[in-house]
Amino acid sequence: MRVSLPTATKALHRLQNLGIVREITGGKYGRLYAYDAYLSILSEGTEPLR
Repeated sequence: MRVSLPTATKALHRLQNLGIVREITGGKYGRLYAYDAYLSILSEGTEPLR
């Protein structure tokens, strides 16, 4: 399935407004978004041992 750039941009803005994703590059083009809940799951158990 292909999605147009305006459709993808609109979806990402909506997800960002809902607090689901956050934009992490600060740029106008080539932006990257992070899904923090997923990143938290991936990082579970990776804390350094003391």
